[in-house]
Amino acid sequence: MSDDTGGTSLHGEGPVALVMDVGGNWIRVALVTPGGDIVWRDRVPTGAQDNGQAVIGRIESMRDAAISHAGGLEIAGIGLGLAGPIDPETGIMYNPPNIPGLDGVSFKSLWENRVEWPVMVGNDATLAALGEYRYGGGVGAHTLVYLTVSTGIGGGVVVNGRPLMGANGMAGELGHTCIDIHGPICKCGSTGCLEALASGTAIAYTARRRLPEGDGSMMRDMASGDPAGISSATVFEAATLGDQLSREILDDVARSLGAGLVNILHTFNPDVIVIGGGVSLNWDYLQPSVRAYIEEHTMSHIQKLGFRLEVSSLGDDIGLLGAAALVWQSLP
Repeated sequence: MSDDTGGTSLHGEGPVALVMDVGGNWIRVALVTPGGDIVWRDRVPTGAQDNGQAVIGRIESMRDAAISHAGGLEIAGIGLGLAGPIDPETGIMYNPPNIPGLDGVSFKSLWENRVEWPVMVGNDATLAALGEYRYGGGVGAHTLVYLTVSTGIGGGVVVNGRPLMGANGMAGELGHTCIDIHGPICKCGSTGCLEALASGTAIAYTARRRLPEGDGSMMRDMASGDPAGISSATVFEAATLGDQLSREILDDVARSLGAGLVNILHTFNPDVIVIGGGVSLNWDYLQPSVRAYIEEHTMSHIQKLGFRLEVSSLGDDIGLLGAAALVWQSLP
């Protein structure tokens, strides 16, 4: 079932970018102007558990729906943001953890001879950073770092308007920087990664593991007595109500996030860091402790020069706007 925002084709002068944001849960599609206005959008469930051909079929069906709805608008290009490692030259995906059926797939190769527009692809977190740079908190910045804190932790870096790709397009794996060499094992196989300490998944896991310590913790009742029902949202809600165990867990999370942000400041010297993802919805709770850690551990001259730390204002549109930014940046 889709969430189509309109049933008729559009009319006007354009141009628009046809953009898609393909994640583990949703395939989103939109038509976006150079100024970042979304003139039409739709989405369908990804069905990531299905085989690759089924997922590709849904993606192509959404692409075709967007072409149909564009009507009289000029399509300038197609941009796809995809959840997983991508070779920036070939567009080939490598072992995408949330959409395994797309391993080895290149939409760039699949589509370039089948559509009349240029096709551009990129990693979703990298493109989110580009979207922030062009349309969000990074407007006017020299160096922007985007950190998404959700089920996992990812990120992207933009310098002078260009995403930092690295030698093989794998730059920006900020969630897998080491924060604690004695910390928990991360799903990537390493130890003490920021993702293993401060993601939404990590928050929920820590709460379930530590619940026996918190005799009387309201989290148990909030989960109807079943620790498996505790989510990161449960932990934040309990903490705001004064639950001691929840507060201890989130104090540790804030320190881990603070350490990760200090590493970002020392490595990239950004003038803007933008926080996104589901956990950022509770930034008001985390922010005082995170900022205190940053002030205590960041080199003094970096603090004197200053930087901005803010929450993304682009919401669920960030992936679509990032793909649009890629299109407009790539065209002559």
